[in-house]
Amino acid sequence: MKQFLDHKATYISIAIIVIVIVGLMINGVSNRDNVEITTTVVERGIVRELVSVSGIAKAEQVANLAFPASGLVREVKVKVGDSVQAGDVLATIDVSSLWADRKDALGSLAQAKANLDELLKGPTTYSRNVTEETLINAEEALKTTKLSETQKVKNAYRSLLSSGLTAYSEDIKEDAIPPTVSGTYTCDMEGTYQLEIFSSKADSGYSYRLTGLETGTYSVATNQPGALGVCGLLILFDPSSNYNNSKWKIDVPNIRSDSYVINRNAYSLAVTQSETAITLAEQSLALAKANADNQNAPARSEAVLRANAIVSQAEARLNRVDATIADRTLTSPFSGVITKVDILPGETVTTIPVITLLSSNEFEVIARVPEIDIGKLSVGQIALMMFDAKSDETIRGDISFISPEATKIDGVAYYEATIQFRDLPDWIRSGLNTDVEIIVKEETAGLRVPKRFVTKTENGYEVLTRATKEGAWASTTIEVTLEGNDGYYAITGLDEGTILATP
Repeated sequence: MKQFLDHKATYISIAIIVIVIVGLMINGVSNRDNVEITTTVVERGIVRELVSVSGIAKAEQVANLAFPASGLVREVKVKVGDSVQAGDVLATIDVSSLWADRKDALGSLAQAKANLDELLKGPTTYSRNVTEETLINAEEALKTTKLSETQKVKNAYRSLLSSGLTAYSEDIKEDAIPPTVSGTYTCDMEGTYQLEIFSSKADSGYSYRLTGLETGTYSVATNQPGALGVCGLLILFDPSSNYNNSKWKIDVPNIRSDSYVINRNAYSLAVTQSETAITLAEQSLALAKANADNQNAPARSEAVLRANAIVSQAEARLNRVDATIADRTLTSPFSGVITKVDILPGETVTTIPVITLLSSNEFEVIARVPEIDIGKLSVGQIALMMFDAKSDETIRGDISFISPEATKIDGVAYYEATIQFRDLPDWIRSGLNTDVEIIVKEETAGLRVPKRFVTKTENGYEVLTRATKEGAWASTTIEVTLEGNDGYYAITGLDEGTILATP
């Protein structure tokens, strides 16, 4: 009887356990049916792969204006913040000392006219003596002028070729410190030095092959500058850098140097002034010879013409003095806003810039792109800019230039990308900060789905779909054509409007 009761208790316990399990299963199924499922639909829209960087607006034109000669400031007509137009007078230098030159030029003109009158009346002994002395002076003046002006041109050209020379590498991964270039370039050929560094038994451990403007093999100097070819240049390598198998270039002249434009303009001015000075000296000599040859001859039409030419020359000298006086007036080369005035009336100025002019309607954005993203960028890509000054507005632009030279910031290489505005807002100012999103890849008319509705598997990509509103969910394989970093996938394999559920 006791054994029977024990078996009965066991069966009852098992039955209770089964009932509890079934109840839990029913409750679980009920709860699962009540879970709210997040859905979306396949739609058409834009999917983008973006590179997000920061940038700053800068004026395309900035002029640091200076007088071409030193002098005492007479008047300053502008102040910081003034808007000016091209040609407006900004400041003037006192020209009282030039009035003496002008008076002398006026005297020369009066003398030339008097000589013309004397010629017309007939030659005199005095005039013949003056002519002979003038001829001697003109010959000496021509010799002196040629020597002086030729040397000026040579010096200006030597400065153009030698100033700001730097070595650079076209390898974006090159991390060695560029060698320092010094000396004066004494040859006349322009072009590029190319250096290929290799390990050797030299004291520095390196030598280099030189090609381009000159050829040869030289030892790398790290303690003091060594000769770079035979044209006067010297080169010094950093003793702590690894130059093995590195390649460097040196452009002569260095058109990327900050001083290149100044030296080029100085050379062009020296050539122009030399040609003008020699031409004037030759004209003076020619006129002096003509006067000497015809001193005893009666006045002829040719002599009268020469005398008239001397009058014209005197007039030209007067015009040059007037032009020099005009150079003491600083004018605006373009329309813009004055951002700096570094002079006051009564101060003495040199050729150092004293007024800064910023263009008011020509701006660009300079964005710094880290090296991890630089390979994704190319000229012509669209940039979307959101400025802190007006965060509710998106400005479109295009990449116009990507610098080949890196800038190191906290040990990280950044490359500057220049972005041109498509339409320039009137509120843009130099120095405004902006967040920039550069469109690397884009699909504008295809199908897209949010990334959180897609599951990546070993065989590809899957989503949960169902044919009808009440149908069961099922995994469906899709093809991802673009993985955007804007929260979407561009896909194929589904119809527009297909309902998806989160996995």
